[in-house]
Amino acid sequence: MIRAHFKRLNGVPTIIALATGLLTAGCVTTGDIQGMATTGLSTLTGGTQPQTQTAAGASLTPAEQRMRQQSKAFQKTVWEGVLIGAGAGTLWGVIQGDKAKDVLLKAAIGGAVGGLAGAYIASKQKQFSSKEDQLDAMIADVRRSNQETEALIASVRQVIAEDKKRLAAVEQRYRKGQASQTEVADARRRITDNRAVIAQASTGAREKQTMFQGAERQYRQDNPGTDTKPMQRELEVYNRNLSTLDKLAGSVSVA
Repeated sequence: MIRAHFKRLNGVPTIIALATGLLTAGCVTTGDIQGMATTGLSTLTGGTQPQTQTAAGASLTPAEQRMRQQSKAFQKTVWEGVLIGAGAGTLWGVIQGDKAKDVLLKAAIGGAVGGLAGAYIASKQKQFSSKEDQLDAMIADVRRSNQETEALIASVRQVIAEDKKRLAAVEQRYRKGQASQTEVADARRRITDNRAVIAQASTGAREKQTMFQGAERQYRQDNPGTDTKPMQRELEVYNRNLSTLDKLAGSVSVA
């Protein structure tokens, strides 16, 4: 019997590492892997309610709720788990033997972006038979990530503006004796919480970009003469968006 565990090993869901270990030993079938991938994905992405309150119990504003929801697209635990799950479920239809095991093994090791890029390309190879369609699908994925980043940036800007206004107001009331130190501390803690959300999204988005870059590089090497400039241009836009997100995260201060 195969038992699925959902602890993290070096930043990667252990369920995938377990599947790969059994696969290498020759104990796991394709169906086993697909089943574990599906179970793992539901654990990673399902069953959670949208956050509506801060840690201190205050209601989140619509912008804060939207920012948290949008940031989920860039949480490494989610996109990495989806990608590895997809790779585990499709690799055997694309690659056979030691090469497939090697790609899965790399994908299961925390921080092995090259392995994630390989699993990502393998999933596109499974979905699309022509090289052109595979490339178009990757370009579309990067473009979608750009759109998600731009939407997140808009929400982050709004949240930062709200935080500044809220803190200034409570500090002013405190100076007039109309607010307590606890209220000031809560406003500052709220800013810290929002900053953590922004920073986590920025980190996950940057690692996702690295994976995309690895996929573009591998695709170009595997298909000499193919024009990948459209994907490179989307990646350049993505990099500029991430630089903006990084600057916004760095601009948040509770001083």
